[in-house]
Amino acid sequence: MPYYDVLVPGPWWNSLTYTTELNVPLGARVVVPLGRGERIGFVQRLSNAVQEGDGAFSIRRIKRIIDDVSFFPPPLWELFDWGGRVFLCGSGELLRIGIPSAFLSPSDATPVPLPLPRMETKAQEELFFYACSFQERCNKFLSLLERSERFLVLFPEQGLASAFWKQLSESQKKETILWPSQGGKKLIAAWIQARNNIPRGIIGGPGAVFAPLQQIETIIVDEESSGAYRSYNKPFVNARTLAGKRARLESALLVLSGRVPSSRIFLRGKPQSKERPARNNVRIVDLREAFASSVQGVGDSLPLTHTLLSETKRCLASGKTALWLLDRKGYAGEIACEDCGNAARCPKCGTAMVWEEKNDRLRCPACASLRSIPQVCPVCRGHFLIGKRPGLEALFPVAKSLESADQPTLFLEDFKTAGKGAVRSLAGRLSSGGIVVGTRAALALCDIVNTGFAGWIDVDAEVRSIAYQAKFTVFSMVWESLWRGMNHSERVVLLQSRRPGAGWQKGVVQGWKAFWNHELEERKELGLPPYSYLLEIKTSSLQQKSDMISRMEERGLFPMDPGDPPLHFWVTVCSVSDVQDIIAPFFSIGCSRNGFPEVTVWID
Repeated sequence: MPYYDVLVPGPWWNSLTYTTELNVPLGARVVVPLGRGERIGFVQRLSNAVQEGDGAFSIRRIKRIIDDVSFFPPPLWELFDWGGRVFLCGSGELLRIGIPSAFLSPSDATPVPLPLPRMETKAQEELFFYACSFQERCNKFLSLLERSERFLVLFPEQGLASAFWKQLSESQKKETILWPSQGGKKLIAAWIQARNNIPRGIIGGPGAVFAPLQQIETIIVDEESSGAYRSYNKPFVNARTLAGKRARLESALLVLSGRVPSSRIFLRGKPQSKERPARNNVRIVDLREAFASSVQGVGDSLPLTHTLLSETKRCLASGKTALWLLDRKGYAGEIACEDCGNAARCPKCGTAMVWEEKNDRLRCPACASLRSIPQVCPVCRGHFLIGKRPGLEALFPVAKSLESADQPTLFLEDFKTAGKGAVRSLAGRLSSGGIVVGTRAALALCDIVNTGFAGWIDVDAEVRSIAYQAKFTVFSMVWESLWRGMNHSERVVLLQSRRPGAGWQKGVVQGWKAFWNHELEERKELGLPPYSYLLEIKTSSLQQKSDMISRMEERGLFPMDPGDPPLHFWVTVCSVSDVQDIIAPFFSIGCSRNGFPEVTVWID
């Protein structure tokens, strides 16, 4: 009687062994008992773990075979296996998010049709195309798709995918699926069509990387450096990286594109671009000259310079929309140096600490460490001042004082969740211009309204994050505000900073090549990605954390532990394979009651 290793979607890494008298094709779905219930699993291989006649333990039987053939095209099946290993999440977790949940229901599952035979393809190639103009990139994509029989095009946002899909000819639209961004009947229908190889191509957001289209000749990833390709719910995978691997498995042409290359691609030396903003399009001003209360940094001082207000008024006078951008709502109680802008950081984990006004002390929001208020700045030796740094709500009344009857002032926290009707209404209200106070999500307005001004209220605050890629995140946002949407060549972008023109800000004027040359020099010195892999591990208990750190130290690794009580820590490795066998025991299905760790792999 044959035994099979079956992978049941879930957070565990290991497959389970079952038996049946029937022959089961590899990759097919089967219904198996698990605990007291039933689950759908995927047959991985014939098992070597159990020999015929071995009576050491009882092997449970497969209850039902659903598919007569593999559920996935071979390259996609390999992608799930590879992605589970590279991102240290397990193939089962990728399966859970990679296919519609309806296909994982034992009661509703029906067989899938026979896949098309695999065809011989040419050797895999790569193409790099970086241009600040979205339309210029779209024109390039359209020319590439005309020469491709099967294609997959990925965008970081569903809105950008829709915008590109609309540029297809009517005949191309009939042969192309705009991949749904959410589950439901539309996703199931799209998945079945792709599985049957009905469409010629698929266009969609990050989730479309798992579309079961076969014999793909071209895979395009636009804005490949965007953080939106990284999932913010477990498993923490990067769709851009998965797309690159899928291109190799499919022997497809891989096209990486965007406004700015990622660090790993830039390091390879392939991308080329000479685009720089016009000299008059960028303003960098000293935030220390902002309007303030009687005591600088204390109370409700507002980070509003004369330049910000004058440029806003000029924008309104021309009938355009002005953006005030700040990724901070309400008030942020923090201690910061008013001379250089550096915040007081936790000595354990490096997170910016917050001020507990009642107890007159600092507390770390990440590891809960406490410390007294420092008297001088450790960077510039300037004096720290207690300040309730104003967020969006505090700035809104000032912006509203500038509005007129036909130029409203709007508060916009999140543009992505707005429906089509709300978007049209918003565009109508801003038809004659106005002011929008919002987070970075408000940049999407550049696509639908004539935005003449974008003011970054406090760029120093944006880069104070502990994340090593904080500078790139802010640079890419500022770069996007220069080039995104209609009439961008006439747009003025203002950066308010306590260190105007220093460090990463030079790249805003000189281009992304200058930015990366400076940034990679620092990362190389610190041994950070792309020169290594940075793993952020969140454990389920202090004991699990202690055991995992001990095993890593025994293997010569150097975990960075912020101490108790946080359950997370970091470690840098040359290769992900260096830690796979160390942490694998913590992902055994036998650990279900204790909880599984969560691993985030930072690649670039």
